[in-house]
Amino acid sequence: MPNCAVCGKPLEPPTVKCAGCGAEMHRGCAKKTMGKSYCKSCYKKGKKQARYERMAQRDAWG
Repeated sequence: MPNCAVCGKPLEPPTVKCAGCGAEMHRGCAKKTMGKSYCKSCYKKGKKQARYERMAQRDAWG
């Protein structure tokens, strides 16, 4: 059985995949932003992307 990309413990359901790199991790180990789950290393990039998405949504609404 593979290990969690964040905590290193064996994976047991429920698991999620990182939206950035695709690494599998426990749901509790994942960091979420804009409805997507990220591992620790991809979270910063995901947070930045979410900020740009929110800015684009605000601009679209006028």
